[in-house]
Amino acid sequence: MQRNKVGVKRILLLTIVAAFLIFAFAACTAPAAAPAAQDQGTAAEPAAAPAEVKMLELYHDKASWADNTDIMGQAAAEAIGVGFASVPFPDTTTYQSTVRAALGTDKAPDMFTWWSGYRMEDIVNSGGAEDLSAIWDKYLASGEYTPGIASAYTFDGKVYAVPFNVAYWVVYYNKSLFEENGLQPPTTWDEFMALNDTLLEKGVTPLAMTLDGRWPTFIIFEEMILRTAGPDFYDKLMSGEAKYTDPEVVKAMEVWKGMIEKGYFTDPGISFGTGDNAMLPLFQNGQVAMIPIGDWYSATLTGAGMEPGVDYGAFIMPNENPDLPAALFFETGPLLVSANGPNKEDAIKIADWWMSEPAQKEWSSLMGFTSPNAKAETVNPVSSEVVQWIGDNEAIAVQRYWEATPPDIVETAVDEFARFMLNPDQYMEVLNSIQQKADSVWADR
Repeated sequence: MQRNKVGVKRILLLTIVAAFLIFAFAACTAPAAAPAAQDQGTAAEPAAAPAEVKMLELYHDKASWADNTDIMGQAAAEAIGVGFASVPFPDTTTYQSTVRAALGTDKAPDMFTWWSGYRMEDIVNSGGAEDLSAIWDKYLASGEYTPGIASAYTFDGKVYAVPFNVAYWVVYYNKSLFEENGLQPPTTWDEFMALNDTLLEKGVTPLAMTLDGRWPTFIIFEEMILRTAGPDFYDKLMSGEAKYTDPEVVKAMEVWKGMIEKGYFTDPGISFGTGDNAMLPLFQNGQVAMIPIGDWYSATLTGAGMEPGVDYGAFIMPNENPDLPAALFFETGPLLVSANGPNKEDAIKIADWWMSEPAQKEWSSLMGFTSPNAKAETVNPVSSEVVQWIGDNEAIAVQRYWEATPPDIVETAVDEFARFMLNPDQYMEVLNSIQQKADSVWADR
């Protein structure tokens, strides 16, 4: 544990140093290369004054995306004459506190990523985000984007972000491991349980589960609610119309508890962050068969050398209750422009370019994402299969837990879910604690 703490401190120190250097560099300009003379020995015409390219800052907490984000920053510079450099943070908690503290000052980042829904509410209410409705008006009129995405960033009729990514939540599986053992992705709950049992018999841990970083503890919880009680009940729970102590939630926790007791999950203490990630090599070498996660994780898998459709595939976790409709979770990570940023007008230009087909096509290609721009192609075959499944099953897309309910409830819940993961017998105490917090939050709202 001490070594891990030191590692985090070193990463944070390096991040701060990198951010300082980028800030210093942003004040400078990068001249374009002057054209070479046509013929050796012939005097060239006087070169035109080199164009100046301003480089802005983009703060985010996705360290493993930093290289590709910087590639996009250079692409913006070439396309519109304004680029950006990535300022990654090593963990979500440090990132959130840093950005919130900076937004009300003249040190606000030019652009920053965040979370949608209730997670954006305080940023917008504090005046930290710039209104980007005019950009959306153009892209909605062209039919390149759907209003549903814009609604995740909309408050009082104004849209305050563009999509940094849109991700569906799937179960990634080690395709090579499955093929070597004659296994198939499950389509029913009974098949899913049988698959987990078979993997255990072969000495493979079926599913990844972690409390590392706090936030991942909601992953299995939301899946259990959706698979046992369905999207309608889930929406009621998120809006305070249902309670965490209702029989539907109790059943979901008991199903989860049974899976833990059967040994279906990894030790929850294994790191699974975007920086230190001990889970990844276990998945690569087949010690862990499946990872329930957003399909943004494809960038981590491909970055580790895994080929989509060859080394890994994806399926949607089946419903425990076969009468429930097909459904899956989605998240959309917003890219915001700081209302108090030093280069706000240039940042707005970048946000406009970011939504364009060429930019989205390149970002989708780099990351293996499904682009929200209807004109941009999806190059990752695994993502294409997920989109095909959604269409074939007329699946309902449900906003994931992190953004779907007020943050004060979520912050309590993720710690309580961690307690449950370590002590499954305490599930009723966990649910009572979360409901007590929910009662307080909804009463205030």
